Amino acid sequence: MTLVKNPYKYFILITLYLLLFSTGCNEYTPKPKGYNRIDNIESGYIEYNFQKFSFKYSDAVRIDTLQSKEKGEVWFNIVYPQYNAIVYCTYLPISKVTLPKILEDSHRLAYNHALKADAIDQLIYKNEDLNVSGTLYYIAGNVATPAQFYLTDSISHFFRGSFYYNEKADMDSVAPITDFVIKDIQEMINTFSWNNK
Repeated sequence: MTLVKNPYKYFILITLYLLLFSTGCNEYTPKPKGYNRIDNIESGYIEYNFQKFSFKYSDAVRIDTLQSKEKGEVWFNIVYPQYNAIVYCTYLPISKVTLPKILEDSHRLAYNHALKADAIDQLIYKNEDLNVSGTLYYIAGNVATPAQFYLTDSISHFFRGSFYYNEKADMDSVAPITDFVIKDIQEMINTFSWNNK
């Protein structure tokens, strides 16, 4: 009986057999990229009243006024610090002579993103009572700016805004933020008026 002479031999063979076949497949499967949870901020609206114009904006943002280069121009940013997003705003005094060039520039700036955009939709806005008209551009896809807009009275005032994230963002991941900021932009447009003083 040779089986009894070396009992450890079978124990080692059985252990090796179990180890070999119990480990299974060890293919590496990467984990999907995780994203931070996005909480919408409950906010109300407060009035921003400037010498040339006024509008309502979210009380969850900060307005940073910038030094303008030209006389009569107003530059400021509407900052969403919790979302790392900014709406860059510019006010320009205009005339009927300068308006066509400025409108063309605004259209060109929006359509500069056409190569990467899935679609660019325009929403025309007109409020005859307040003498405010303009266009809101919705730019879909992985683009630098999901929305741009301009407002004018076609005589002496022009206001332009463009919404950007401070860093490259996957637009699918930040869609709730984009919707929230665009809702604020729509509120700004709907409450916008010129202060003709």
